[in-house]
Amino acid sequence: MKSVKKRFKRLLCDIDTSATELADFCTDLALLSDMQEFTNEVLTMVEKLTHQCSKISKEAFSETILATEALAELEELIDNDIISAIEHSLFSTLENHADNAIGLFLQQLLNKIEKQHRLIIAQIQQLITLCTDQE
Repeated sequence: MKSVKKRFKRLLCDIDTSATELADFCTDLALLSDMQEFTNEVLTMVEKLTHQCSKISKEAFSETILATEALAELEELIDNDIISAIEHSLFSTLENHADNAIGLFLQQLLNKIEKQHRLIIAQIQQLITLCTDQE
């Protein structure tokens, strides 16, 4: 079985990939700036955690990584309801959004963004659980 450190690093790579894909999608879309900010913060924390991983021995990994500020900040990010904020931002620009093609388009767009966001959240939760289960 792979060590916790190796699995942690693999999950960091998965989070990086998912967040990069969503960040690329949101780039230069003003109404999605909140999601762009979220993905940038996730990517910053992943970079910090990746750097910190290289300095920690695999024997003390779980205990040490759980005490890092970057992991705590990453955990805080998943508590924000960014999807609701984006939904409000998108639909506040329309009147009677449920009755028109633009409203339908925005709902479909939001569904795709939410799906990728849920994936990132699940990956972050898996990362945190990996370490807490080893204590």
